[in-house]
Amino acid sequence: MAIAIVGMLLVALVSDRIGRRWSFMVFSMPSILNYVVLYFARDAVTLMLSRTLAGIALGSILALKLCVTSEYAGPKTRAMFLNMISTLSPSIGNSIAHALGIILHWRTVALIGILPAIIGLILPYFWVESPHWLASKGRFEECETSFRTLHKQSQNTETELQLLLNVEKTKLKKAIETNSKHTLKKLSIACKKRYFWDLMVLSVFISAFLASAGKLAYSTLAVTIIKGVTGSNDILTYTIIVDLSVILGAVASCYLIRKVSMRSMLFTTGLIGIAILISLSACLYFKTDSVYLEWAIICLLSVYFFILKSGPYPILEALLGEIFPIELKVHCFFFSGSILMIAMTVTIVLLPIMVSFMGYYGMFLANSGIMIVSLGYIWLRLPETKGRTLQEIEIYFKTNNFHDVDDIVNNEQIKGLI
Repeated sequence: MAIAIVGMLLVALVSDRIGRRWSFMVFSMPSILNYVVLYFARDAVTLMLSRTLAGIALGSILALKLCVTSEYAGPKTRAMFLNMISTLSPSIGNSIAHALGIILHWRTVALIGILPAIIGLILPYFWVESPHWLASKGRFEECETSFRTLHKQSQNTETELQLLLNVEKTKLKKAIETNSKHTLKKLSIACKKRYFWDLMVLSVFISAFLASAGKLAYSTLAVTIIKGVTGSNDILTYTIIVDLSVILGAVASCYLIRKVSMRSMLFTTGLIGIAILISLSACLYFKTDSVYLEWAIICLLSVYFFILKSGPYPILEALLGEIFPIELKVHCFFFSGSILMIAMTVTIVLLPIMVSFMGYYGMFLANSGIMIVSLGYIWLRLPETKGRTLQEIEIYFKTNNFHDVDDIVNNEQIKGLI
């Protein structure tokens, strides 16, 4: 995970200079090399090299996929596409990896992993550059061309484009006046603003929820956890059942996220998930040797991940792609991503300690407590972002209010706060 943070730092530095498209191709290379090195690994040094490459690829691609998807998609479809990229696709990939890891040799699995990595290297060549990145660099004519290539021309999209251009022109003018065109200078100024720290604190609670909900712990230790909570050796069947529920939850979220407001979906499914986790803790505390209880535990675990994958996971990850200002987005991803990676690492390190000290039932109960506190803070601080442009969301966090497009374009007081 420490190497993943290095990957996020590298992608922040590189993508700020060369754009999102070429950065995606550059940072797909460590992923390909990781699988090649892993396949031929014969000693600890080679395995460590493979893990280093994997960490760099993980951190960089995680930041880029959120950044690219949020900048390329429109406000009406952004949440759905972010969900597909950050939740549905990884869920399918993890499930396939879990199954292949049980039935195939790990070298064969590494060989199979090269294929999607190569696709990730080739596809960006056919993209246009991000219009938001182009606008943040003052390349406004290229921004217009790229934006119109990505979006069907209509009154709404033209309004969105004009808002993007106006906001970024205002920022550029202000940067010239204050001699702060350099990214480090912009970061220095942002660090003195309250909105920046509000976003960082919000990132802490989002990370705490995702980590305590078992996002990485289950992906990494699925077989160990299922064997531990059931006490059964029939882990392939149970793993497939839980993984299918994860995929179904991710699919359901793609539908729900288009029909329901993000706040309603987040807090409803979040509270249901917490209630299920507490119920699972109770079942494990009063566990007997009954085969029916064993299946009840698996059913609860399956429903828990179905609920989490249909609501909190996709929405919170989508929010990380929406809430940061464009010109500092990848750098903010480095800070928020570092927080997330540290939180995930802590859960992995503490998992065996907590299980040995308080059992799985105690760990699940403690995690549910962290989730309740995190969800409470998010409820207080998070606006409804569905259908809003990235500029509207950015200005909300800077002014603590949503404004009409005309006000943003014409009101000098609002422009002064951008």
